[in-house]
Amino acid sequence: MLTIFSILLYIIDMMFKLKTILEVVYSVGNMEKVEHFFCDYGGLNVVGNYETDRTVLDFWNLEPYVTASEKLIRFNNHKAGSIRLIKYNNVEQEYIRSSQNPWDVGGIMDINLRVTEVAQTFNDIRELGFHGLSDPLLQKMGPFELYDILMKGYDDTIIAFTHRVQPPLELQEGYKIPSHVYNSSITVKSLDEAKQFYVDVLGFSLLNEYEVKKDAPIENMFNIPMNMIENVTCKVNMFSLDGSRDVIFQACEFEGITGKDFTKLAIPPNRGFLMYRCEIEEIEAYYKKLLEKGIKMYKELQKIIIQPYGNVQCFAIKSPNGVIWEFLEKNN
Repeated sequence: MLTIFSILLYIIDMMFKLKTILEVVYSVGNMEKVEHFFCDYGGLNVVGNYETDRTVLDFWNLEPYVTASEKLIRFNNHKAGSIRLIKYNNVEQEYIRSSQNPWDVGGIMDINLRVTEVAQTFNDIRELGFHGLSDPLLQKMGPFELYDILMKGYDDTIIAFTHRVQPPLELQEGYKIPSHVYNSSITVKSLDEAKQFYVDVLGFSLLNEYEVKKDAPIENMFNIPMNMIENVTCKVNMFSLDGSRDVIFQACEFEGITGKDFTKLAIPPNRGFLMYRCEIEEIEAYYKKLLEKGIKMYKELQKIIIQPYGNVQCFAIKSPNGVIWEFLEKNN
């Protein structure tokens, strides 16, 4: 029989609603160069230019003399999966994932963008200073067959460009990059630990689980040496905040190869993919629920100003492998 107390707990659990990953926040060294790639080449749009509010800089404990400017970039006004470029001033910075390999843990490993032709994208953006970890390859990943290429670009970031072959996916014409950030990858030490954190603690949805393992010494998209690739298994869990596939992320464990650990560097104002910024409804109920589960808050719930959303309530946590998850509730 349900007690009054258990009913109240159930009601509290149902009060909050996880919505989506609104943005990937990208700390850049050269704003103009990165904007040129996404917008002049890719066709995405700058929907806002902002000076970072002092409340946000204080939220991250940055010194009073530190300033920052921002550009919010979207594909075709698709609000979820946006990219927020931020350029910090008057402060020393490190690279979050310096000279990285995909199997290095800590921080955000890559973001994923769809393209209509991977080979053409590969040739185009090498002229912009990107380089591939491999040549374009046809991949089988769980239920999907796709052409995929990991490209290392500005600020030692990696972007995955994909063209899904099966099941086929129609993309909007007239763009070099007809895509919001529909997926993103984080590399973890333990996939079981990641699954427990994202599902049992944060309440995200597990969408899919699969493994990638090569049975011959062949070229691979991760640039793992061919004499080692047969001994490496890439295990993947795919997650979503709201259960949909509009904006997802995946945790990857590379069993059989050990890389560097960038966990401590994935913090403002360092350069690279900095954090996920997520939208939630009834944030106070969610915050209370996480505290009850024993989550240590990286930044406590407080009011700050993030444009174009205005005054928001916001808090941040860090995952076991050092990824910052910032949750906010907009004032509608």
